[in-house]
Amino acid sequence: MSHSSLLPAAELRETICAFFEPRAAAVDTGRTGVREGIAFVAAALDGDECDPNANLNRICETLAAVAWSDMSTAFSLWCQRMVLEYLATAPDGSFLREEVLPSVARTEHIGSTALASGMAHAVSGTALPVHGRFDTAGVTLEGRITWASNLFPPDLVMVTAGTNAETGEAFIVAIPGDAPGVRIDPYPRLLALQQTNSSSVTLDGVRLGQEWVVSHHFPAFIGAVRGPFLLTQSSYAWGLGRRALDEARKVLRAGAAGDALAPDLERLEAEAGGIACTIRTAARARGHGTPVRGLVQLRLDAVRFATTAVALEAKAVGGRCYLADHPTGRRLREAAFLPVQAPTEAQLRWELSHSAS
Repeated sequence: MSHSSLLPAAELRETICAFFEPRAAAVDTGRTGVREGIAFVAAALDGDECDPNANLNRICETLAAVAWSDMSTAFSLWCQRMVLEYLATAPDGSFLREEVLPSVARTEHIGSTALASGMAHAVSGTALPVHGRFDTAGVTLEGRITWASNLFPPDLVMVTAGTNAETGEAFIVAIPGDAPGVRIDPYPRLLALQQTNSSSVTLDGVRLGQEWVVSHHFPAFIGAVRGPFLLTQSSYAWGLGRRALDEARKVLRAGAAGDALAPDLERLEAEAGGIACTIRTAARARGHGTPVRGLVQLRLDAVRFATTAVALEAKAVGGRCYLADHPTGRRLREAAFLPVQAPTEAQLRWELSHSAS
C-alpha cells in the first residue's frame, strides 16, 4: 500500500470491507450494533493480548479502513483500542495488565474511554469533575462524566481521570461497569453514531480497590498515551474523508459540475496523501519524536479534511444525498461529529495558539 494512503494491504482491507460495508446502514439505523464489529477486528488482527497496540501503524490502518465503511463502529473501535492503550501503561504483573487488559483485548469486556476531561486538564488545567478519596484499601469515587461511549453494562471497563480529594493531584482509574454506584443516564438521541451507546455517567460512592488505579503519575501517563490518542483519532477521520473523495470522483463527469468541482477534488486528494504520510511516519514511532504541537495540528488537519471532503461529496452527488438513508447523507451526519469530539476543534485551535511554534 502506498504511503500516500492509510488503508491497509489488500488482504486485510478486503476482509474489513467485506464485513463492514454491508452492515453500515443497519448500524446507523439501529438494526444491528457495534460490538460484533469490535470483536471481528480483534480476531482479524490477532495481536498480542499483553500489548495489542504494539503495531500502531496497523491500528491506524485498521481504523481508517473501518471508517471507510462504517464510522460508528470505527469510533467504538477507537474507544476500545484506547482503553487497551491505557491499561498497557499499568505495571507488569499488575491486576490490570494480567487480567483486565487481556479480557478487553478478547472483547469479553468493552473499553470505554472517558478521558476528555483528563486531556483538557493536562492541556489547560481545566478542573476534573471526578474526585477520589483514598485510604489503605482503595479509593471512593464521586462525580459525573458528561460524555462516554461504549457504555455496555455490565461488560465494560471505563478509564477516566480524577482528582485526589486530599492532595489535589490527578490520577487515572479503571472502573468496571458492574461496580455499585455506577449510574449510566439513558442514551440520548444522537444525530449519528447512535449505536456507540454514548451517554453521561454518575459515580456515586463507587468503591474500588487499589488494583483498579491505572496511574498516580498523571503527567507521565498523558505523555505516554497522547500520541496514540491523537494519531488514531486522525486515522478514522482520514478514512471517512478518503471514502467521500472516492464517492465524489465516481459521480463527477464532464460538464458543469465536473468542471467546477474537479479542482477541489484534486486539491483534497493531494491533502489526503499528505495526511496519510504524516500519520504513517508518526505512528511508526508511536508519536515519539513528533512534537506535540505537530500531532495536535495533524488532528485538526484530519478533521478539517474529512468535513470538507464529505461536503464535496454532497455537492457532487446532489439532491439525492438529502435523503435520510443515503450513504452520503450518513457521512454528512457522521462528519458533523468530528469537530465537536474531544479535543474539539475549538480546543485544538486554542492549544495551537498557546503553544510554542
